[in-house]
Amino acid sequence: AFYRRIFKENNVDPSSIKSLDNFNKIPFTTKQHLRQAYPLGIICVPKEKIVRIQMSGGTTGQPVIVPYTRKDVEQWKKTMLRAFYIAEITSKDVIQITPAFGLWNGGFGFHFAADAIDAFVIPIGAGNTRNQVRFMVDFGTTVLCATASYPLRIAEVASEMGYDPSELPVQKMLLGAEPWSDEMRKQIERTFDAKTFDIPGLTEMGGVGTVGFECPMRNGLHMWEDQYIVEIVDPETGEVVDDGEEGEIVYTSLTREAMPLIRYRSGEVSAVKYRERSECGIEHMTIKRIRGRTDDMIIYRGVKFYPYDVEQILASYGIKHYKIEVKKDIKIVFEGENGILPEIAKDIREYLGFNPKLEALPFGSLERFEGKAKRLVRG
Repeated sequence: AFYRRIFKENNVDPSSIKSLDNFNKIPFTTKQHLRQAYPLGIICVPKEKIVRIQMSGGTTGQPVIVPYTRKDVEQWKKTMLRAFYIAEITSKDVIQITPAFGLWNGGFGFHFAADAIDAFVIPIGAGNTRNQVRFMVDFGTTVLCATASYPLRIAEVASEMGYDPSELPVQKMLLGAEPWSDEMRKQIERTFDAKTFDIPGLTEMGGVGTVGFECPMRNGLHMWEDQYIVEIVDPETGEVVDDGEEGEIVYTSLTREAMPLIRYRSGEVSAVKYRERSECGIEHMTIKRIRGRTDDMIIYRGVKFYPYDVEQILASYGIKHYKIEVKKDIKIVFEGENGILPEIAKDIREYLGFNPKLEALPFGSLERFEGKAKRLVRG
């Protein structure tokens, strides 16, 4: 009923869509559509076939509910198992899952896959970082699943507890839920002497790990084209952009049952790198790692940039904790030495094209987070 109405309102005849060549005639699905459909206005199966729900969206306003059939849960597990296979995670591993278990999909995808391979699972969930470190040590955690910014907080607490983070047993990390730069990756890997993998995914498409994964070549994100049609569009015009050109990722589900969304605007920003077979042997398309979200874009005196771009520069100086304050002017606050202020200002001016106010603070001055880090403050 939902898509019949949307097609009718946009004068689109579904029978006229014969191939991907005219796929762009189909109107977009947006998060606002999903909010308006609360609680189950877009389900495509009888309610008795729904086995669980998860939730997406912000902390205010109408929640966005994503329902699952048993087949949908299996699809989530199947795609997560691909990630585990590519990262060479096996039943011999001890897998510590730090994202939350609740309405936000967080830890469930990791848990489904870890349980399926009979690994030693520590479903510890979010928070209590001292316990996280204690369990890593006591149970010999080899794989850490977390939001991208959380490992550096774990490293701080480990040091406070007398442990060298590089001597913890963790060998691999599956990190996602927020953009993280290549320079921040280098910091995490140096700190823990571990290998990191970028794992994308959004609840509306089924949850963490459903849409793709990063192989050990780490040359971008392989998107599972047997599960989703992935397009990159201009955020303003909605037109599909050329390969290599940055835009907003749009997903169409091919295999999900309960709520198979068509041309869903994710808000994620990326670009197609290549469509041919990768050196690793994966034959699915490859996109760049997520640079940010369209609503995180900052426009300042004609310059457009994302927090990711600032992080790339700050992390190259060893900076782990920072905040970007967007008011009339841009102010970047970070924990570090005053002596590097001129160099950072020069890099931001040369690479990003603007002159922010910069402030260096003593270590420990900025707030710490046990989930997604809040780097951007507006107003």
